[in-house]
Amino acid sequence: MDDHEITISTINLVPLQNSESCKKIDKVHSLHGDRWNLVKLLFLYILQGVPLGFSDAFPILLKSNKFSYYEQAIFSVSTWPFTFKILWAPLVDSIYCPSVGRRKMWLVPVHILLGTCLLVCSFYINDWLLNTGESNNVIPLTVVWLIINCLAATQDIVVDGWACSMLKKHNIHYSSMCNATGNSLGSFLGYAVPLLLGSETFCNKWLRFNDKPGGVITIKGYLYFWGIVYIVAAACVSKFKRETQPSAEQKGLGVLNTYKLLWDIVKLPNVQILGAIFLTAKLGFATIDTVTNMEFMEAGVSENNIVIIGILVFLVKLIVPVTITKITNSVKSMDVYMQCVPYRLLHGLAFSLLLYYTPTLLRIGGIVRACYYTMLGCTFITHQIFSFIMYVIYLSFVSKVSDPNFGGTYMTLLCTFANISLAITRTGSLWLVDVLTFKQCTTISQNHCAASTLIKSCRAAGGKCNTIIDGFYAEVIISSILGIIWFYIIKKPLLKLNLSDRKNWLVYKG
Repeated sequence: MDDHEITISTINLVPLQNSESCKKIDKVHSLHGDRWNLVKLLFLYILQGVPLGFSDAFPILLKSNKFSYYEQAIFSVSTWPFTFKILWAPLVDSIYCPSVGRRKMWLVPVHILLGTCLLVCSFYINDWLLNTGESNNVIPLTVVWLIINCLAATQDIVVDGWACSMLKKHNIHYSSMCNATGNSLGSFLGYAVPLLLGSETFCNKWLRFNDKPGGVITIKGYLYFWGIVYIVAAACVSKFKRETQPSAEQKGLGVLNTYKLLWDIVKLPNVQILGAIFLTAKLGFATIDTVTNMEFMEAGVSENNIVIIGILVFLVKLIVPVTITKITNSVKSMDVYMQCVPYRLLHGLAFSLLLYYTPTLLRIGGIVRACYYTMLGCTFITHQIFSFIMYVIYLSFVSKVSDPNFGGTYMTLLCTFANISLAITRTGSLWLVDVLTFKQCTTISQNHCAASTLIKSCRAAGGKCNTIIDGFYAEVIISSILGIIWFYIIKKPLLKLNLSDRKNWLVYKG
């Protein structure tokens, strides 16, 4: 239930000439000849979403195996490639071998490498998820998933670009549907499926008549399965998918010109202000977005219940964009964005109160436990509603202000501001929980249980480590204060940007 990574194609959009004088087009175009291409595109986007789902599932698995927040912070670095893909996107768009195909030259080896990495990961995953009290196991896991996410981010660039030439011009708008649906389904397959079907408790309760040890699947076997799928997909793309030669319009600007364009966009005053606002946008929300699930697991909420709540949140993500279409098209959309900020900050207090009373309410059981889970689910859902409204509004705002002559590159850069803020604050908030937590051994007052060796020595002396200050609550207070300060500083500049003249966002004013 953390925040949202914004992914946008890096392909340059073609400007609309005299768009204000365009008439309504009555001609209805057919999907004839593109239905099979839509299926292929959807499948490729599903493959793109699977690593993202696994990246969300591993923090839950690490927490179940009692890994520290410091180790969680190390693993969170593996999700950074999607944030910084704009750095190598121009290379992927511009370097290719015509005899192989502009997209196939990248996609086939990327799929083979992805499959190989998943197969390697499947052989060692049980050892890497074993908590030995050191960070030795989480480092190879992080390195492998950093490589996997780099490959998945590269696949994102390739598939977004291929969508523009794979479909007929009058059907290109279907690519966004394939993107959203495929990524969501892939994320679901990588997140919910291994956590639920790999859970002995869930399988015995819901899927079996007689209790048996272990889940229906294992994380090792599931990773192995997807490794084979990626390698088979690479063979199918190489053998059966033909690629048309790119037109002059589709070839883009070239590597050097694209990097120069990025620099020219960054120099725009409006872009600099927007960048300053959204590079700091996650300061007030990072703790709740990143750490909440793990804190509730530590307090006694089962892994299965966290995943089930996550599925409910996933359904909310499907509904919200449809219900706020009119708002995103409104001139006052940023007013709605700013109105959501206080409510989203208040969820920090709501989650903190629920977390504090979680152990007590779960011990009581019965109807009290049922009411508790209802409140917990509703709190997660309302938090997600405000979070996703802000996400959709920002995405809509970015699409409206981007220079149509360089739409894809422009939008990717603006979305990168928010993604950088998300990546850095996610890692920072995980790391800070342990830093801000203060414990003391009951038998040795000088022992503050700051390391695994000190915890062991406390237990050896017959004591236990009591928490004096919980880092989560301290971090919620700090992030809430930063969020309030951010809200009052950026409110007027952001609303002013929303009303800024369209020509102030153009890269080259003719």
